[in-house]
Amino acid sequence: MTTATQSSRPALGPGWSTLSQALVAILGLALLGNLLNGAFSFWAWRTFSGWADEPAAVDLGQATAYDTGTAVAALVLSLVHLAVLVLMITWLFQAHRSDRMDPSRLEHRSGWAIGGWFVPFLNLVRPYQVVEDVRVASQSSLGRQSDVVLAWRLTVVGASIAGRVTAALVSGAGASDSETISAIASANLSDVVGSVLWVAAAILGIVVVRSTTRLVQQSPHVPVSAAA
Repeated sequence: MTTATQSSRPALGPGWSTLSQALVAILGLALLGNLLNGAFSFWAWRTFSGWADEPAAVDLGQATAYDTGTAVAALVLSLVHLAVLVLMITWLFQAHRSDRMDPSRLEHRSGWAIGGWFVPFLNLVRPYQVVEDVRVASQSSLGRQSDVVLAWRLTVVGASIAGRVTAALVSGAGASDSETISAIASANLSDVVGSVLWVAAAILGIVVVRSTTRLVQQSPHVPVSAAA
């Protein structure tokens, strides 16, 4: 049963549902992009591993294709991940400060829906705590610490770590051609792992956004104007 209450918090307009749909769509693009990137990195790992065992077999055409593919993939994924971040922040901030929340169940200020993503180390925890805030404060009977939110957080952290390992392997390439080829092979294997984790993170992100959107839309904390 819907409970009508007075609220001084900003109303959550119909545009938020559209924002939720856009966020799910861009997460779908991130899923597809990382799936393709993982396939490309797998090919690169197999190719460079073969060249590491037999340097004379290096194909300049394939090497050029690898360089081009790597540059294009890096640009596209950077833009997609940036779009995900912008939409996620907007979606989360609007929900957290809205009239659909029970303020007594919010453990963090709404500003953390933005700043929590950019503070080193804290960004490993705070954004997901704010998501939990929204889920818990939208439904009075819901407990804190959702398994799906925790799994989403762990896959994002794991993918980020894999990305750092990949970058370190590339920068640590040796002076000789064979050492460079081996380093690139190892970096692409790490990138395969990272891509798999990003795909999992995108899938879990879609689940989190959809389930959280549903909880907020079904919130009993509807102000008088919205209930009328």
